[in-house]
Amino acid sequence: MKRVITIYTEHKNTIQFYLRTSLGSFHPISHERNDMKRFFEFEKAAEIIYAVSAKFIQSTPSYGRKEDDESRQGADKSFYFKWVSFVDEPIHISNPYLHHMTGRPTLTAVKQEESGYLVADFDMLKLLEDLRLIEHNSFVEKINKIVMGLGGSLLGIVSVFLILYGAYIFGAMLFASHLQNEVMHEIFTSIISITIGLAIYDLAKTMIENEVLYKSLEYGNDVQSKALSKFLTSIIIALSIESLMAVFKIVLDDYSKIINAFYLIVGVTMLIVGTGIYNYLSRQNKG
Repeated sequence: MKRVITIYTEHKNTIQFYLRTSLGSFHPISHERNDMKRFFEFEKAAEIIYAVSAKFIQSTPSYGRKEDDESRQGADKSFYFKWVSFVDEPIHISNPYLHHMTGRPTLTAVKQEESGYLVADFDMLKLLEDLRLIEHNSFVEKINKIVMGLGGSLLGIVSVFLILYGAYIFGAMLFASHLQNEVMHEIFTSIISITIGLAIYDLAKTMIENEVLYKSLEYGNDVQSKALSKFLTSIIIALSIESLMAVFKIVLDDYSKIINAFYLIVGVTMLIVGTGIYNYLSRQNKG
């Protein structure tokens, strides 16, 4: 949505001129279904069209590109027309908004007629694509959703397995007498497994939410930065626990290997510093 609004703002005059020309040149013989839906034949970005009487009552069903909504006929539109003005232009163009039926960024154009008003809703994504202001491919998007959905689902299964495996290790330690001598090792292993499982689950959830269920055009910045930051934080926690476990094992067994634990701690520290720098730069770019 943010990217769509940015492009619309940059080319607002051109887009509004196109919409006014498109709707202004449409003169249906009647407000019957076949006559009204002729608008979709030459305007690919239009999604819904309907007529409103001079008393601001919707006089026709909402004719959609794919299906019609009969329930909207007779609805009171007076509230919406409080924000409509024909003083400066013969056709009013609304501000961008999310459509209640499609959930996609939409522009509404309203043309004043002798007997009332003609209203058309335009899908902004398709509109920008038709005007060559944005590159968008519906087929590629569907393939991307399938791949991301499948990948996210598999990651979710792996994460659940790791969490259950961590719980199994902890349960086995409590009830198996032969593991009592390795309590610390088993506890740390259980914690690491659960932590990594939660990190992978959070990554899978972010993928499915932002790439499949609530697909948006906010690629690259906020969503990906937050997902990567959260994933790195979980990995840092897991590595920190592993470092602590390595220190305990070396102290109990062989001090000569303490340098290995030191290298691991240094690596975790560098990862923490790198994540902090990345978060700082992300906030700077966002600001």
